Amino acid sequence: MDAWGHWISALLFHDRTPLAWIVVAAYFIGAAAAFWASSSVRRQDRRFWIATALTLIFLGLNKELDLQTFLTTEGRSLAQQGGWYEQRRLIQGLFLLGLAVIGFLVSAALVTWLRKSPRSVKTAAVGLVILFVFILMRAGSFHHIDNWVTINVAGLRSGWWLELTGIVTIALSALAYRRRPKRHSR
Repeated sequence: MDAWGHWISALLFHDRTPLAWIVVAAYFIGAAAAFWASSSVRRQDRRFWIATALTLIFLGLNKELDLQTFLTTEGRSLAQQGGWYEQRRLIQGLFLLGLAVIGFLVSAALVTWLRKSPRSVKTAAVGLVILFVFILMRAGSFHHIDNWVTINVAGLRSGWWLELTGIVTIALSALAYRRRPKRHSR
């Protein structure tokens, strides 16, 4: 395979391990469950499930394309060119603080938006928040976080357990939503 073919292969298949593919498959299974749940009679719930399904599809594709590594590399390059690479710890700390604030605001917005939705929708929203906070923290590529998320726990990286927790929470919530009795929209 020539250099171009190798680059394309590496781009399209970032992590070739079977366990990584299980996580990717989980994203798509979760998306399928969310699409299935989107046949709701409540328009607000339908929009939530469709947005959730599309988000899971994007994250599943990103899992293999590894776009966060590209963003991290570009950020590092900008920091070196801008002369503030030595202050990166302060910037990383502010980034984490920003993530915490964003996570809180997104959670508050979801609570408000979904206040009249069934418990299964609210539980799926919790799964989304878990997933996004983990993914954004991982995208920051801080060494102490990198070390923590790559620890092997029962055959899977600890970070994958967190990812799977968010995905499975969403998928099971979607299935529970479909099993509940249908009600007419208000």
